[in-house]
Amino acid sequence: MIEGALVVSYGDGSSDRCTTGDLFHWPAGHSVRVERDAEVILFSPQVEHGAVLDHMLEKLAAMPA
Repeated sequence: MIEGALVVSYGDGSSDRCTTGDLFHWPAGHSVRVERDAEVILFSPQVEHGAVLDHMLEKLAAMPA
């Protein structure tokens, strides 16, 4: 985590907070909420991560303007 603050929530109800300087691993089945504008570097398998990004873009496109 280069800068910012995020809260990661998991299906079991637990959560993690990531802030500037943290290293992290988020297993599948999480959602992320930005608390403070964030700059992160993510390393993920390309095919799986591409599917997640496509899903997010689809949801954003469906939101009312």
